[in-house]
Amino acid sequence: MAPSALAAAFGAGIVAGLGVVLPLGAIGIMLLHEGASKGRRRAVPAAAGVGTADLLFAVLALAAGTALAPIVERWGRWPAAVGGLLLLAVAVLMVRKALRPAVPGADGAEPAGGATGWARYAMFFGLTVVNPFPLVYFGAIAVGLGEGLHRPPVAAAFAVGVGIASFGWNLVLISLGAVLRARSTARIQRVVTGIGGGIVAVCGVVVLVTAFA
Repeated sequence: MAPSALAAAFGAGIVAGLGVVLPLGAIGIMLLHEGASKGRRRAVPAAAGVGTADLLFAVLALAAGTALAPIVERWGRWPAAVGGLLLLAVAVLMVRKALRPAVPGADGAEPAGGATGWARYAMFFGLTVVNPFPLVYFGAIAVGLGEGLHRPPVAAAFAVGVGIASFGWNLVLISLGAVLRARSTARIQRVVTGIGGGIVAVCGVVVLVTAFA
């Protein structure tokens, strides 16, 4: 296998991965909130959960070619409906946290006994997986790039590129959130959390309306 073919596939994976994550949707807002509320180090599992889900979608799309896209389309509105409901549930939790009375002397950070890193990883992985768009997106790219992408080494290079692009951008988002955390008061953090929860709620409603339109 020529190194140039692997490099081209890896580059294509980087571009494809950025195409999925760069639009700042509900998951992006939630990653910003993770960084703002927990700090960069403790928010890394959330970024990894989203990156793993995007990597999995790329692998499935490449392994199945065009077979999975029609199957997902036959599921109709239900994957989107489940995703919308989950986003609304997360939005409620974020707004409740924003409205929670401040504890005297607290600096706005969450207590160390909060959800574990694995729990945050699983939560963000699940929220990303229920959205079928990346699977259809990567399936379309697999078709467009031709048969060469289905050779195992080339497919692996493409999938790794997707995972790195997704995880890297997610690290940028949680880092931006962590900068806000370091420079804000507890009151500002609650306001930002409330705004973020409102945006996530709007995203959830839009997903539900689109699913049942």
